[in-house]
Amino acid sequence: MAETVNPRRSWMIVPAHDPAAVMRYPEREPDVVVLDLEYSVPPRSKETARAGLGALINKIGDSQADAFVRVDRDTRWADVRAAMRRGIRGIVFPGPDAPEEVVELDRLIAAMEKERGVEPGRTELALMLESAKGFWNAASIAQASPRVTALGVGRIDLTMMLGPVPQDEFRLYRFLMTRTLVAARMLGKQPLGALWRPGSRGGVATKDATARAAREASLMGFTGCVCATPEQVAPVNEGFAST
Repeated sequence: MAETVNPRRSWMIVPAHDPAAVMRYPEREPDVVVLDLEYSVPPRSKETARAGLGALINKIGDSQADAFVRVDRDTRWADVRAAMRRGIRGIVFPGPDAPEEVVELDRLIAAMEKERGVEPGRTELALMLESAKGFWNAASIAQASPRVTALGVGRIDLTMMLGPVPQDEFRLYRFLMTRTLVAARMLGKQPLGALWRPGSRGGVATKDATARAAREASLMGFTGCVCATPEQVAPVNEGFAST
C-alpha cells in the first residue's frame, strides 16, 4: 500500500469505552477517528470497550472519517481480534521494536480478515515509534508489511523511555522526528508527527501551540499527527492544510 493521495491530517483519539465521546466527534471534522484501547481506557473498562467496537466502527463509517483502532501493545492480540470487522480501515500499533512484531501482527490481521469477511489486504497499519529500538529499526519496521501506510512518532512512551527530560530534549526530539520522516518518505508511507515544544504538547497544548507544532512539522515534511484532544483537530487541520 502506498501513501494516500490526500494524506490524513488529523488522527483524533477517542476512548473506545465512551460511546458519547464518539458520537460527538463529527462536529470536529477529523480525517481519522482512532478508537483507543490503550491509555485512555481504564483496565476495568477494556472488555466493555472491545465489545462496543463494532457499533462505533459502523457509526464512524457513516461519515467522511476513517475508522482506526489503537491497540494496547500488551494486549494487542485480543484487541485486534475485537477490532477486526467490516468498516474498519486500520490498526494503530504503538511501540514496535522490531520488524518481526509487525510481521506477526500482519498474519493475525490476515487471518481475521478471512474469518470476519473483511476484504483481504484492506486493513492498514499505522505504526507509532516509541522506543530506542523502534527508532533504530525504523526503516525495517516500516517495510515489514505491505499493510503499513503510516509511520509516526509516539510521544508519551518516548518521554518515559528517555527518563528525566534532557537539557537538549527539543534537539533530540527533532532528530527522532527526522529519522522517522526519512524512513517514511523513503518507503512511501505517510509521516505522522507534530513538532511539540517542551511544556506545550499533547493534552496540555493550547490551540496556538498545536497550530504551531503542526505548521512546523508540515514544513519539515510531515503530513498529519495524532490529536490528543478534540480541540486540537481544527488547528492540526489548518497547520497541515498546505501538505
